[in-house]
Amino acid sequence: MKTVFVSETSFAKAQATFEAINSTQVGFRFEPAPDDEKPLASLVREHRVQGFIADLAPYRGPLYEALGRGGVISRYGVGIDSIDRARAKKAGVTICNTPGVLDNAVAEHAVWMLGALARPVAKAYGEMHHGQWQPAQGIEVRGRHVTVLGCGRIGRALARKLGLGLDMIVTGYDILENPHFGEDGGISRYTNNLDKALGHADFVICLLPVLAATRHIANADFFSKMKPGARFINSARGALVDEPDLYDALVSGHLSGAALDVFECEPYQPVDPAKDLRELPQVILTPHIGSNTEESNAAMARTAAENIITCLTKGPKACPNRIP
Repeated sequence: MKTVFVSETSFAKAQATFEAINSTQVGFRFEPAPDDEKPLASLVREHRVQGFIADLAPYRGPLYEALGRGGVISRYGVGIDSIDRARAKKAGVTICNTPGVLDNAVAEHAVWMLGALARPVAKAYGEMHHGQWQPAQGIEVRGRHVTVLGCGRIGRALARKLGLGLDMIVTGYDILENPHFGEDGGISRYTNNLDKALGHADFVICLLPVLAATRHIANADFFSKMKPGARFINSARGALVDEPDLYDALVSGHLSGAALDVFECEPYQPVDPAKDLRELPQVILTPHIGSNTEESNAAMARTAAENIITCLTKGPKACPNRIP
């Protein structure tokens, strides 16, 4: 029986699924383990574990050597910026992820964020619970311009919901040419020119990956190119946004609102204590719940487990979700 460790965070999200796998899968057992790398690595060595399902905690040190050559880290999710790919390669550890299974969940959450910015839902909710009746005016999104930054599977799913479902005018932007973005409907235009993508948008939704070219791409210059009164949404990774610059753009009134599900530091702590986004009434914050749905968690658990089983029984090349 091979033991596979699952980060406590991931295991808690899909415990029923992991327990179901344990009851049906011969030869493997999936057990929760600490998210923190040092105690995790110690347990990996002690129990000679070769597979680990990782959540969002960063792994930069002893885990790779503890897993050893032939070991596998399967990300419970899509992004792998918490994994040190160079260290994994040096140690002979395979990295996998779970593409496709959370696309709809993240896209749906971005739609809810956009809607909450268009109508003052969060503010009205708080006021009603405090016995206040202050009906505030919102805007309709039909016919308004929205730019989706990042044209992968999630971006395309979101574009369909906004363009075909809400009758918005959708512009897709990506760093590289993406010929697939408009194939499945919802897109009005596609561009590689960031200035054009930002300049006409009433809403800008960030779904880019974190790369050297995209880290803090949403900075003071970026926000200055958005039209006055526009609204900004980040549903991808916190490192894409210079949070103090976003704070300044909101306080100045240049942007009328922002909604963030991801942050530079999670759990959220302001990068600059003097510029705490929680203090701004026009900001909606959620604790990285975009992919945290019953359906998505079950699918991520199954796929992450399948990645480990495939790599350890058939070899890494047999796993379709292996990161090269």
